[in-house]
Amino acid sequence: MPIEVYQGHVLEPDQLEELRLQLEMFDTIEEVDAEMRGIIERNWPHLVPKLPPET
Repeated sequence: MPIEVYQGHVLEPDQLEELRLQLEMFDTIEEVDAEMRGIIERNWPHLVPKLPPET
């Protein structure tokens, strides 16, 4: 898994894993900023259908 930075902070592998687990619990994700969208797209393409359309 690549090194990911969100809002200027490096996300540790355990933080990324926790984020993945939390995101997988949602049926849909109502709001996501561009930075988080990129992290999701790069690491968990199976979660992209849960994201809102890009504006």
